[in-house]
Amino acid sequence: MSLEPSFSLVAAEGAILEEILDLTHPVWGEGLDRAAYGRYNAAQLRTPWGSSHLRRVALIDEEGRWVSTAKRYDLRVRAGGREVPALGIGALFTRPEARRRGAASALLRALMTAGEQEGARVALLFSEIGTRYYERFGFRAVPVTQTVLDLAGRPAAAPPAIPMRSGESTDLASIAEMNEGQAKGFPFTLLRSPEYVGFAIAKKRLLAASGATGRRKVEFFVVEEGGRAAAYAVVLEVGDRWMVTECGDRDPSGARVGALIEAMLSPPGTKVARILAWLPPNFLPPQLRVLWRERPAVTMMAAPLGGFALEVPPGNQVAWWHADAF
Repeated sequence: MSLEPSFSLVAAEGAILEEILDLTHPVWGEGLDRAAYGRYNAAQLRTPWGSSHLRRVALIDEEGRWVSTAKRYDLRVRAGGREVPALGIGALFTRPEARRRGAASALLRALMTAGEQEGARVALLFSEIGTRYYERFGFRAVPVTQTVLDLAGRPAAAPPAIPMRSGESTDLASIAEMNEGQAKGFPFTLLRSPEYVGFAIAKKRLLAASGATGRRKVEFFVVEEGGRAAAYAVVLEVGDRWMVTECGDRDPSGARVGALIEAMLSPPGTKVARILAWLPPNFLPPQLRVLWRERPAVTMMAAPLGGFALEVPPGNQVAWWHADAF
C-alpha cells in the first residue's frame, strides 16, 4: 500500500470544478444532461443561503492535481439539548485513478478539522455505501424512518374547502416557526432558518426545472389563516410517486396538512401509487394512514467534533425532513 501523500484543501473552481462535474455527473446527474447538471449545481450556490453556507472543495495532491472532492454545508442542529453549529458533508467523490490511496480519508479528516476549528461541534453526512467506512472516523448511524402513506379514505369527490394557495417567499418565516414548533422536544434535529427553508425548497424546484419537461414536478402549497401560513407542504412528484419532502402545521394533529394533501389528490385523473415522507415521530395527519415504514436509501450519520458529548438518540427522538438530506 502506498503511503498517503501531502494534501491541501482548496475551493473547487474553474477548470477543477468543471472536471469534477464531468466525473460526478454519471453518479449524481439525477437524469439531467451534463450542461443542465452544471447549471443546477451553480444555481444552488447563487441562492441567498447557498451563497454563504454551501461550498464545494477539492483535495489537491503534491503534484497539484485534485484527487477528491466534497460539498460542505454550514448548519445548526439541536443535539443533546444544545444548539450547536454543524458541518454537513455531501457528494464525497474520489477520482477513479486516485482511489485506495487515502485521498477520501484525507479529505474527510481535513473537512472535520476545518469544521472543528470554525466552531462546528457535530459533523453530518448521508451515506450511500453503508456505515462501516465512516465509522472509522467516529460517525454513527442516526435512525431515520421513511414512511409509506396513503389516504385513510377514498379521495373526496370535490377538494376540501380550505384556504389553500401557492407558497411564496413571504411564507418562509412562518414555515420556520412551524418547523421549530414541530421539532421542539426532539433531542436531535436541524434548526431551519427562513433562509435555509428557502434554499431547501429552491433546491427541489431547481432540480425539477433543470430536467426534461414533465419528468419532475414540485408543488409548494400553504393553508392560510389570519393572513399567514398555518400549514404547508412541499411535494416532489416523479411520475405516480410522490415524496412529501417537508410539511408543517400549527395544529399538532396535522389536520390541515392532511386536508392539503387530500385536496392535491382530488382532481380527476390524479393517480399516485405511493406517497413517501420522513415524518417527525408522532406526527400523522388524520387523513393519512401508514402502509409501512422502511429504511431510506441513504443512512444518516453523525460524529462529534471538538470534544462535544454527542449521543445518537433512538429513532423516536430524531426529527429530520427528506428535504434536509444532502
